[in-house]
Amino acid sequence: MTIEKKLSEQFCPICHSRLYSKGKFTRHPKNQVLQDGYILDLTVIGRRWECRNPMCHYSSYDQFAFLEPKKQVTKIIQIQIVMTLKDINLSAVQVAKKFNVSDTYVHQIFMRYVSLPRKPLTEYICIDEVFINFSPECKYALVIMDFKTGEILDFLPSRRKQYTESYFLSIPKEERNQVRYLICDMYNPYINYTKNYFKNATAVTDSFHVLQWLLRLIGQYINEVKKKYQQRDQKERKLKNEMTNKDYQTIKDSKEVYLLKNGEWVLLKNASNWEYYPPRYNRFLNQVMDTYSWEKAFLDLDPNFREIRNLKDLYEDFNGNFINDIQGAGSKLNQLITIYSNSRITIFKRFASLLRQYYQSIIASFTYIEDENLKMNTDILRRLSNGPMESFNNLPSHLRTQSHGVKNFEYFRNRILFSNRKDAAIKLVPLSKEAVHTTGKKRGKYNK
Repeated sequence: MTIEKKLSEQFCPICHSRLYSKGKFTRHPKNQVLQDGYILDLTVIGRRWECRNPMCHYSSYDQFAFLEPKKQVTKIIQIQIVMTLKDINLSAVQVAKKFNVSDTYVHQIFMRYVSLPRKPLTEYICIDEVFINFSPECKYALVIMDFKTGEILDFLPSRRKQYTESYFLSIPKEERNQVRYLICDMYNPYINYTKNYFKNATAVTDSFHVLQWLLRLIGQYINEVKKKYQQRDQKERKLKNEMTNKDYQTIKDSKEVYLLKNGEWVLLKNASNWEYYPPRYNRFLNQVMDTYSWEKAFLDLDPNFREIRNLKDLYEDFNGNFINDIQGAGSKLNQLITIYSNSRITIFKRFASLLRQYYQSIIASFTYIEDENLKMNTDILRRLSNGPMESFNNLPSHLRTQSHGVKNFEYFRNRILFSNRKDAAIKLVPLSKEAVHTTGKKRGKYNK
């Protein structure tokens, strides 16, 4: 396709004299409008114009609405680039290769067209951090999410007080007072947000993090038991070396160590989540094993294992009941605290202290609300948790890794919000290049 303006008289905007053509120029801009492998070979023919007034010497050339001056891509390519960047799995380099432009140009176009503001706070908000490592002060970004819709309300560069305090205080008090529940993990500064910024909100500790804290201690105890058996095996190796006058650097794992390495699920997983399989021969143990054989063999390795599992199951059963029953959950939690406090196992004494510390926020996590995504069925309820946030946290980490590090936080933030929000809009009039230009890192000394 060849495009050329119809020849017409041109006049100088300065002296109003007639302009004369200095000849034609040809451009071949990139314009990937066609699909299915078809390519549009676009040729743009323009004219240069000059004012022959000896006191003026004004010159210009034909301008085309679909082309930017001194650019080899059409304006529709810019919109295509921006819309392609809505896929968070694509980096700027990948998009640049697709449209045959530089990654710097892709980055610049996105910054000119996309600048998303924060969304108003809602009744149920989730708060968590995600590792971005932009600088020593901004290692963990703060994410604010609407629990009902799963949309990101805003994305802050850091969770530190110097960033969050000024941000939350800049939000009108009336808007902050509308927040009823603040869902977070057991990070105390997040829980204190209800005292400092959200006076009418109740802090909710995510049940997953409480159980994860307990499972981490149980995992540490399993490792301690494994180390005891490994130390026993090392002593046997040394004794064998002395008896045979040989130097065995390594030995095969004993059956106990093998069971402890491969059978942690007996303690860490709930029995309802086990994968039951028929008996089959295990070459290492030299015997036929099924799910129940693994269970018995693992629990016999330490006298505390059975009690640890029984006490852990008490909390898992408690965590799965009491739908919208705050009083019942509070009464049961008090019983568990008493049981764990009187236990002879140190793990559960520490767990009892944790439950006392976060008693109110753990009880608040038994609040259930109607699922916004299933409005037709009002019987389906959702428990307040940070589950939607935990599933989202993989996206920023994936973008940072795939891009091999991102230094411009505004670009990073807008990419996240643009991909997450369903109603994200682009600017009708893009920002100027100067408005989005950022100074790069100063180059060090080098030899020419």
